[in-house]
Amino acid sequence: MEPIDFEAALARKDRLEDVWAEMVSFARARGAQRIAYHHLPPLGARDASLLRIENSGFGEALLQQYLSARMEGIAALATALQNRARPVYLDELETEPELGRRERTHLAGYRAAGVVNGLGLQAFGPNGRNGIYAIDLGPQLRRLAPADMTALRWAGQAMHLRYCELLIPMLGELPALSTRELEVLLWVARGKTNNSIADILGISAHTVDAHLRRVYLKLGVADRISAALRGLGFGLINLDS
Repeated sequence: MEPIDFEAALARKDRLEDVWAEMVSFARARGAQRIAYHHLPPLGARDASLLRIENSGFGEALLQQYLSARMEGIAALATALQNRARPVYLDELETEPELGRRERTHLAGYRAAGVVNGLGLQAFGPNGRNGIYAIDLGPQLRRLAPADMTALRWAGQAMHLRYCELLIPMLGELPALSTRELEVLLWVARGKTNNSIADILGISAHTVDAHLRRVYLKLGVADRISAALRGLGFGLINLDS
């Protein structure tokens, strides 16, 4: 399937599992033997505490190993993907001198589970709603051809965006904040105090406090940091605006 046909096929799918199935087929046609996708909501998002992983071919034990490593902060491949903008091959990561003993032990567990030529890809979405892919190319293919790598990166991004497009409406309606409440929340997220926000908006600090208390109530939080994270995670505010 050509990339333009793949994107058209995604647009016709209205279920998450069907979008994933298209990605699996596309990846396997370009050398992937096994593939998994971890959807990563931003902090503060309505589904931030939910685990959403799609998997084709990786065993349950390997998934549990990955999840345990993430909880312990030693999932080296996932960390590398989230901190970089390019794909990462497992054997390249294994040679990096800054890896600690626990991270190396974790990576060795992938090898023990049969991962031969591992590859990780990133995908980026709205309001920091990102995703990562883990791919095993199998024993016959150590590296993807440049054209196949480009196609897989593009397809992974396209699939992630369609996945987000379908998923976000399932999470329910966004809290309804007034224009002034959104302004206050944005300045809170930028680290301003109530007095500073009052000066910026030309209102009293008491009024800022009243707006902020209503924001807490609507967002279901009890402090400034949680309110800012939830506002960003929900996409209600944008620090670049």
